[in-house]
Amino acid sequence: MQASIEIGDSADDLAEFESLHSWLAESASLRGALTLEQTMKPGEMGAVSDVLVVALGSGGAVTALAASLGSWLFSRRSHVKIKVTAADGSSIELDVKRAKGDQAGVEELLRETLNRPPKQIDSGEA
Repeated sequence: MQASIEIGDSADDLAEFESLHSWLAESASLRGALTLEQTMKPGEMGAVSDVLVVALGSGGAVTALAASLGSWLFSRRSHVKIKVTAADGSSIELDVKRAKGDQAGVEELLRETLNRPPKQIDSGEA
């Protein structure tokens, strides 16, 4: 299972992305589970988006990621928004204002999103 994280809506998305990557890399529970990807933004020729992909194995990786993301958002001084997409394709967008208002609630929303099982593809066979 994996989750992808995108940064947006900040004055310097690249600096915030690098900050988040460093923050998550410091977590013993997430060490070695992070990869960086670049994807094309839909509808924008040549525009590239950096995505942080986190492999979530068994154990407390989901809890560790949710806590780390909540803490990172809470620690930001400038406005930033993250979009976290779970294995089933569902996503949640959270920002600094929401994290500062209810860090525990943000962490719970992240855990709920990330703990959803991947969608099963119906082969149509009976």
